[in-house]
Amino acid sequence: MASGDVLPRFFSVYFPRFFSVYLSHYSSDSLMIPVSYYEHLPRPLPKTAILMGTGGKIWKVAMKSRQEQVYFERGWTNFVADNDLKDGEFLSFVFDGYRRYEVSIFGHGGCKEIRAAVEVEEISDGSESENNEGSLESVILEEEEEINDADQTKSDPDYSPDSPDTTTISVESAEVFN
Repeated sequence: MASGDVLPRFFSVYFPRFFSVYLSHYSSDSLMIPVSYYEHLPRPLPKTAILMGTGGKIWKVAMKSRQEQVYFERGWTNFVADNDLKDGEFLSFVFDGYRRYEVSIFGHGGCKEIRAAVEVEEISDGSESENNEGSLESVILEEEEEINDADQTKSDPDYSPDSPDTTTISVESAEVFN
């Protein structure tokens, strides 16, 4: 999986996936999960599923069984609107084995796209000045300076791994108890 994916790497190897081509005429209100995928669905079928977008946003959708077919329903329209899905776009779903699906969207150009990204707002503690001291960048720089200062005070110029003050412990075997 790409580094921007939400689920850990082992989900792509061990958990099943399915895909769907979005067609608004058929999929704007609900999305039918492919019948060939049903063997991977949990029993009993959960009432809801969580869709996780590559932009970091999540949606709770209802899972409904109608006429021996399973659909993502209530909440699906929010997913469609928030991701501005267009006819012909390719959706890939990775299932975590329980209720979560990581959803990747591939646009008309064939590339994976990040949509519905979670926006991060900077907040002020009220001490900002005109030189932007309260900005995220300045906070990060201040933290880096503090770390560098701490590293300099902790470092010992006389330290040597061969000095007699260091102790080496060798372990030839270990037994682990559960």
